[in-house]
Amino acid sequence: MNWLSRHFFNWKNWHWVSSAVCLIGMLLFALTGITLNHAGSIESKPVVTATEAVVTEELLAEVIRQQAFTPAFRQWYRATTGNNLPGQINAQWDDFEVYVALPRAGGDRWFTLTLDSGEFYQESIDRGAVAYLNDLHKGRNTPTAWRWFLDIFSGACIVFSVTGLMLLKRYAKGRKKTWPLVIAGLVIPIAFIVFPSHASADELEITLPRLNVAEYHAPYVAAWLADERGQRVVDIAVWYDLDMADNEGEKWLKDLRMWWRRSGRSASMPIDGVSGATRRPGKSVIDLTHRFNQVAAGNYFIWVEAARELGGRETLKLPITLPVAQPVKAHTEGKQELSSITLTMEPEQ
Repeated sequence: MNWLSRHFFNWKNWHWVSSAVCLIGMLLFALTGITLNHAGSIESKPVVTATEAVVTEELLAEVIRQQAFTPAFRQWYRATTGNNLPGQINAQWDDFEVYVALPRAGGDRWFTLTLDSGEFYQESIDRGAVAYLNDLHKGRNTPTAWRWFLDIFSGACIVFSVTGLMLLKRYAKGRKKTWPLVIAGLVIPIAFIVFPSHASADELEITLPRLNVAEYHAPYVAAWLADERGQRVVDIAVWYDLDMADNEGEKWLKDLRMWWRRSGRSASMPIDGVSGATRRPGKSVIDLTHRFNQVAAGNYFIWVEAARELGGRETLKLPITLPVAQPVKAHTEGKQELSSITLTMEPEQ
């Protein structure tokens, strides 16, 4: 019992052991908390690796017959791409192709297999070390072992905090500022939550559809602010194929006909802070914080145009009055190349 009193029930021992366990992890979580909070301000150019191949007729027939990726296909995939397929795969099958998304921490990977021709196309995207650490912070697309670590680490942080509180209780006598500071550590975060001064994100959300077509190419997309006469005021985003040799991807920007007439033909590509790689189907969010600070007061439209090789073209627009005086939540839906666009803005305080 004496040993238990001296060691097991000793708050100091628990505190210093938990602090040693948590030290490096807490530093990393604090740093990635900052990078997450300012993700829109940290520039990072993703590295995209594309792989194209053709599956043999025998292998393709086996995959189609079983509606699953057989061991033979997995071996072919590993030999072709240098990657392994996970055991559980959430594949999207249709009459023309099968689409597989393989997201991972700090990057992404996806491939399509055309069911009539056996054409295989894969893109692997590496967004860099900062994105990798941010995903580790959130536990996003991480292996099971890492999620177990997060649980254990969280438990150690709880022990560190609770034992610290017990030690404060024991040694706070004579230190009048101790408990006011502890209470401030609780009240200040709550105050920022309860009284946020309407500081939610200014953003434009673009949703691209998943199309059931025989040959799918990611669309080129442009977004810009225009005045009531349709004249371009500010370019917001231009997504196109940045990795084609000799800047060949810029050649097809002319397919964004409306944006090209108003801005593209006179722009020097790529445009810093505007140009980006094409996006796969799903939601993409563009940070608009401080984007329109230098724009004169008045009525404007945010235009979004999408054009796809071997596909169609579509434009959507949302009205906006600058400067923003009231919270804005505008939404409109497309019919073919754009599923929807959503604008969220808050007045500056």
